[in-house]
Amino acid sequence: MASLFTLDIGGTLLAVLFGIALIYFGLSMWWLFLAVMVDFLVLSSIVTKAGDDEKSKIRGYEKVRGWKNVVANGIVPVAIAALYFVDSTYGFFPVKILVFAFIASICSITADKFASEFGVLAGDPIGIFDFKRKRKGTSGAITPFGTGMGVVASILVGAAYFAIGSSLLIFLVIVVSGVFGNFVDSVLGHFEEKGIGSKYTSNLLCSLAGALLCAAVLAYIL
Repeated sequence: MASLFTLDIGGTLLAVLFGIALIYFGLSMWWLFLAVMVDFLVLSSIVTKAGDDEKSKIRGYEKVRGWKNVVANGIVPVAIAALYFVDSTYGFFPVKILVFAFIASICSITADKFASEFGVLAGDPIGIFDFKRKRKGTSGAITPFGTGMGVVASILVGAAYFAIGSSLLIFLVIVVSGVFGNFVDSVLGHFEEKGIGSKYTSNLLCSLAGALLCAAVLAYIL
């Protein structure tokens, strides 16, 4: 399993615990929550292995991830599932919006993963603020190809929505929210290079940003 999902033993065990939490908190929607999370793990594993030899030469590149990565990427989706569980009893917020926000949070971290893994294979990136060329692997720098692959990733994960709905508008909101989360991660990456925050805080806030945008937009239009 560690090889399949590019996680070490600690990361794998925590991922399993998060999966159990999704099943418990997800109630009747447990299958969707779990399927979307597994989708992220499988897609992440695939893109991590893409261009493996070239990426291994980049300073700071991690082929195998640990428990900190799992927390950074998974704590927001699990928290949303927990809110879904509580809300199913007390009804303080439309539960369907929480489901959409969950998908958007996974869209965000998957988009970030695709953008990072493919971006380092597509020439020198450009700083998101100063537009200057940076070395490969620099946080806060992007490439057109990496950004485009981030959009593709958000679409791939966002398509899970059609298992429970058929509105193109909601699908687009979920996908755009995922792309927005990836953009937030890039912005935060700029500050990482200045010693403010880390890749873990950036990943966490990436998923949170995507979920919040999705929930806010859908709460307004639905």
